[in-house]
Amino acid sequence: MTHEEVSLGRLPLSHQAQRRIRQYIVDRELRPGDVLPNEGEFCQMLDMSKSSVREGIRRLEMLGIVDVRRGRGLYVGAFNLKPVIDALPYQLTVDETPLHEILQVRAAIEEGLIIQASRQLSERHLADLDDLVAQMREQSQAGEVPPEVDHAFHLALFAPLENQMLNKLIETFWEVYARFAATATAPINHHAVEDHHEIVSAIRSGDDQRMTRAVAVHFAPIQSTVESVPTPSPEERRA
Repeated sequence: MTHEEVSLGRLPLSHQAQRRIRQYIVDRELRPGDVLPNEGEFCQMLDMSKSSVREGIRRLEMLGIVDVRRGRGLYVGAFNLKPVIDALPYQLTVDETPLHEILQVRAAIEEGLIIQASRQLSERHLADLDDLVAQMREQSQAGEVPPEVDHAFHLALFAPLENQMLNKLIETFWEVYARFAATATAPINHHAVEDHHEIVSAIRSGDDQRMTRAVAVHFAPIQSTVESVPTPSPEERRA
């Protein structure tokens, strides 16, 4: 028995059914819209109970991998990450994923896409970003910048890409970040406001290295602050 078979054997039967049906699709190089065996045929093929196969199919349907057409049968679906992304805030909280890891992923996404986004930012887009930075500067005089303004800046920065998955990921990471950081993070200070100003200035300069450096510099002190703060206990998060 291979290591993979041993690992598979440790999974609940419904999870095994899910994996084996998915592997069936991959092995046969099936494409979206192709017909799949029905539930009963999968039960015989996998030598598994109807309840296990049905639950496995339900999980695959949630991901869009299997398209269940009532009264017509099962078909290969078009894989959809939306349910996975929608579940991320809950999953990351339940798994107690360290905040610095979440922030690290978010920073990598923004650093990796800033140059591509800059190519599509019009002067109007840049003016909108300038307005948001001006709001940050004005509100920072009172000691704190509302998180909504910072949030709006980062969404506006990548809006021209019209990438709904990216937007959802930014929203997701922001939601998780806010949930974890609510009791630990310090207000955005004047230096952070200038970081946002530098990002816009770097984009206007057309200097690719300056752009990625500006994003990296923006996230670096936040990362350091987060890493220095003890992770709240599950009890504290539920409070």
